[in-house]
Amino acid sequence: MPKVRHTRADYDRLPEGACAQLIEGELVMTPAPSPRHELLIARLILRIGACLGAEAERRVLGSKFEVVAGRPPDEEIVQPDVAVLPRGVVSSAKEWRPPAPVLVAEILSPSTRRYDRGAKLRIYAVAGVKEAWLLDPDAGTIEVHDLETGTARTYADDESAESRAVRGLRVEVRSFFAA
Repeated sequence: MPKVRHTRADYDRLPEGACAQLIEGELVMTPAPSPRHELLIARLILRIGACLGAEAERRVLGSKFEVVAGRPPDEEIVQPDVAVLPRGVVSSAKEWRPPAPVLVAEILSPSTRRYDRGAKLRIYAVAGVKEAWLLDPDAGTIEVHDLETGTARTYADDESAESRAVRGLRVEVRSFFAA
């Protein structure tokens, strides 16, 4: 039996708040994040916010923010755990569609790891995202992917992950994952 290829219209028909993404024509449903996952998201948002100062409330977005790549009917829609919009972006209307983030971050979990490391990195690059962070609580690592050059570096233990997309963002790996 051939696999059904879903479109943006199918995605838009989902109930509000559904934990779903549209990846390679598949509606990918994920369970609600664990409390630890949410704690790490909050921790990262606070660190980014400290770098951005007063701009943080306009530039840093949490879960459920959509990054869209491609054109109808082949759009792909993913939701990073954290997104940082470009400097100077201001919402202008209710139906406003923001530009591609300069940075996205994913806290890896067993149910999302395969997509986060594979298709979502590709989608972020196509959408124009400059940098993607994959934070792995199980391995205690932070991978920083420069999506413009296609390079990546993994930080662990006593190292500090650094961003080129968000000036001043530096995260000490060990302390970030500490309980």
